[in-house]
Amino acid sequence: MEIAERHQWQLNALTFLYAYTQYVLVHERVMAGLSPEKPAELDKPRMLRLAKVVDDMILDFRKEDGLSDLERRRVVRLAREIKSHVREKWPPREPSLTEWVASAAAHFYCEEHVNNGYVRMGRVFDPDMADRFLERVEFCRGQTVTITKYADKVAAGEELTYGETNQLEVWKEDAISHLDNLDSDFGDIKMYVEF
Repeated sequence: MEIAERHQWQLNALTFLYAYTQYVLVHERVMAGLSPEKPAELDKPRMLRLAKVVDDMILDFRKEDGLSDLERRRVVRLAREIKSHVREKWPPREPSLTEWVASAAAHFYCEEHVNNGYVRMGRVFDPDMADRFLERVEFCRGQTVTITKYADKVAAGEELTYGETNQLEVWKEDAISHLDNLDSDFGDIKMYVEF
């Protein structure tokens, strides 16, 4: 495998890690009755620190250098910790409406961060890739705007409309199927940094 390709996989791992920190933060905000898009005083310092560490690694990432051995080991340790936080936020067997909205919001914000990370990765490694994911930015943003409206309604004690409830049901199926992806994603993170 070429060095540039190895470094691209490393940046991919960081992209997933950062997105999953946002999953946890958004879930906690919605469960507390707050807007998913605004940082809250209740954000746990540890999760904020994890998000900052990964964000700093992304900002410092250089195509020609990739991650050092020390950074790669750190990513694997961070991944284990972040995965446990994500699992804690997974909806229980009989979730409340708030738990489902929190899970959907967390999922969509996570997906938006992955997409935006791929745009950045494409700008660094492959302009065609950047273009492909730029086409999804508006779609991802639309999902986060919609679920934020649902979360705000639920937090205010308002009922969701019939259409909103049906849309949430569709998203539930997507969220449930994503649980299988969780183990795969975190396995991939480890694999990507160990190339």
